Order: sequence, then structure tokens, then C-alpha cells
Amino acid sequence: MAKAYEVIPDIEIISSYFPIPNTGFLAVNAFLIKAKEPVLVDTGMGIESEEFMEALKTLIDPKDLKWVWITHDDADHTGNLKEVLEAAPNARLVANSLAVLRMSTAWPVPMDRVYWLNPGESIDVGDRKLTAVRPPLFDNPTTIGIYDDKSEAFFSADCFGAIVPSPVQNIDDLKEEELSQGMISWAGADNPWIYMNKPGVLSQALDSIRKMAPKIILSSHLPPVQGKNEQLLDLLAKVPSSAPFVAPNQEALEQILAQMRGGN
Repeated sequence: MAKAYEVIPDIEIISSYFPIPNTGFLAVNAFLIKAKEPVLVDTGMGIESEEFMEALKTLIDPKDLKWVWITHDDADHTGNLKEVLEAAPNARLVANSLAVLRMSTAWPVPMDRVYWLNPGESIDVGDRKLTAVRPPLFDNPTTIGIYDDKSEAFFSADCFGAIVPSPVQNIDDLKEEELSQGMISWAGADNPWIYMNKPGVLSQALDSIRKMAPKIILSSHLPPVQGKNEQLLDLLAKVPSSAPFVAPNQEALEQILAQMRGGN
């Protein structure tokens, strides 16, 4: 059940917990930044749509929202995005461009309301600057956390999450060992790539495919490939030393929209 309450002045939380069978509970939080131009950070789980929207309306009239910031496009962060945008016609959607692209495969994201942002870039929301930050751990390449320079709050997306024995509202209600075990378990489960940071681990993972020697590689995001195993493995081996991908930002989006308008 989604519940809303104040975290610190100017920041409210809409908090819920998702039960993980035989394991514990995972908090699923959205936040309202009561800036001069109010910002909703993430939109909760779709399975609690009615409860989420009711909780949001106890905090603000959705028509007063100016921004909806999606930290990444996982379902527990975008579960009520369409409902929120419909209820908040004056709000713009802030997200990484890749997140918008991926969401567009499921529903028609209103591109004229979108604001693309990359890590390190900021938006001005009237009384503070919100800067996109790539958290140290992330399970989704579209992740952009937030640093609020007024409250000095860091909205860290999935990073620093924990699986806990029971729902709590205050972290002090958790025993030290519960927090430690819960955070380590979540970090490893949500970010399995972290174990590949050790020297040689990526090479070992690539070698396991080399030894498998598949006759055909059927990627979800590439046409079927035959007879090119070594070429593909060599390409992946180059990724750690390659220049990081930089997604298109708002300037690029404005150029695209201008081209679309010019073509009509």
C-alpha cells in the first residue's frame, strides 16, 4: 500500500514495499520535490496504481506538477507514468533519451513533452538546480539519479537499496546486520556486473562462450550471427577501454523535433 509522508522540508515520499517470497521486502519509493516548479521523481508500481495516484493527490494537485523525472525505465519506476502524465498536463517528462526510446516500444511517449538529460546535465526548477548523476551502482544503462543543490539531497535510483525483513519507515528500525546483509544482497542481485570488475573476470566470461563454441548466436538485439564468434567476442573485450557512450541530450531532441515539424 502506497503511503505518503514528509522526509525533510520540501521533499515528500510515496513509499511502498514489494514482497519477495522467502526473502523479505523491497522498498519502492517515489518522491515529490516541492520546488517552485514541483518535481515528481519516479511513479511507483503499476499494481498499486489507484493507491499511488490517491497518495500523490494528498501531496499535490497533479495539474501543478511541472516536471516528472524518471530515474530509469524499469517497471517499478514507471508503473504509473502514463496515468501521471494524463493527470499532469503541464508537466514535462525528464529522462535519459535511451529510456524514452525503450518506453516508446510499449506506448507512444509524447515527445513534445520530453526533456532528455545525460549525467552531469541539469535543469532549473525555479528555486534550485537538479543535476543528473550516474550512481556508483546501477542495473539499467538509462539511470540518472538526482542531486538537489538546495536540499543537498541525492536521489540515488536503485543504488543503496536493501532487501529487509519487514517494511519499515525509518532506517533506524533495522538492526545493523539486517541493513548490512540486505544491502549487500541487493547490490549483488541488482548489479551482477559488479563482480566482473575484478581483473580477468570479463575475459573469463568471454572464454566461457568461446569454449561453448555455439554454431549460431541469436541476440535479442542483433540479427542472427553465424561463423563470427571470435569477431563478436573480440568486440566485447574492447568495451572496457572504449569511450563511454553519450546519449543525445535536450539540444539534440530540439533538433529532431524541429526536423519533424519541418517535414510536416
